[in-house]
Amino acid sequence: MEIVLLKTQAEIEEGLRSLTQEFIVEHSYYDKWIAKHRESFLVGRRVIYSLCDKSKVVGYMMLHFFANNGCVKINGIYVFPDFQKRGFGTQAFVQILEELKNRECKYAYLQTRLYNQKVLSMCKKLNFNIIGKNYHSIEEQDNWVIGYDLKGTKNYAEMIKFAKELYPDFRNG
Repeated sequence: MEIVLLKTQAEIEEGLRSLTQEFIVEHSYYDKWIAKHRESFLVGRRVIYSLCDKSKVVGYMMLHFFANNGCVKINGIYVFPDFQKRGFGTQAFVQILEELKNRECKYAYLQTRLYNQKVLSMCKKLNFNIIGKNYHSIEEQDNWVIGYDLKGTKNYAEMIKFAKELYPDFRNG
């Protein structure tokens, strides 16, 4: 399994469509979100990777870089239903964490719904830490905020400080 950075506008559009299709049905604001943030993909603040197995795309992953503090949000990972339960999501996370370490990033964050046991189980296996919750005002529900210390500093106070900057309604504890 390998992750491949998408570079052309057509590739990025396909990745965005696949990543958000599940959420667009439930929350139509994703269409507006894509239009609003399209430029950030073209300049590299946000990127999309395809998850490939033997040259076949099995899913996508989206990241958002914050250059001012060395933090990265993993905004989405989606493995197509026919390829789930084969470890592709975990393998993609392992690879992206290594890439982020090589890029000298400090912390990786993601948020997931409180009931998303697949993501919570994978994060636990990969030594992510649940550091708090963020209220998602459009979805009108709490999500877990999960962090990964890419430098191994165990500076949880700093990790939480940055989480408060990245997530508008973050609270720890």
